[in-house]
Amino acid sequence: MKTEQKYYIGKNDKITIRCLACKKKRTIAVKDLKIKQHSIKVVCPCSHTFFIHLEFRQSYRKKMGIEGSYRKRSESVEQEKSCLIRDISLGGLGITITNDTSIQVEDELIVSFKLGTFQQSGGDAIVRVRHIDSRMNIGGAFVGSTPDNRLEVVTLFLQ
Repeated sequence: MKTEQKYYIGKNDKITIRCLACKKKRTIAVKDLKIKQHSIKVVCPCSHTFFIHLEFRQSYRKKMGIEGSYRKRSESVEQEKSCLIRDISLGGLGITITNDTSIQVEDELIVSFKLGTFQQSGGDAIVRVRHIDSRMNIGGAFVGSTPDNRLEVVTLFLQ
């Protein structure tokens, strides 16, 4: 039986945990756990033990794995480099880059990608870099000057 579950924390900072063995549910507040821990061991009254992982994010991220390109907002189109769009949400996206050590947190990037048949022409998203890890995975939040239909396009893809 599955021993790990993932829960996305909504605006009310509460989750309803469901035991997969007995199907009982219990709602708990998780606001105080935001800083302390994101994985919790749960022992149900039916004696089933499992772990839950808490995701404190504003919106769900969908894994993508599509090719795209990026450049700093201050650079010309000729300076675009390739990237992999790892995931996307209503609030931002995650990309993986190679061989570019000039990107820093707070830089603004223009990321271009196609979302399959939903968007035949290329779309650009402007993102502010929020996180960079040692493997050059970048997490970015959408900022102004993005296409008006971005919300519609992303919503279609997140379904």
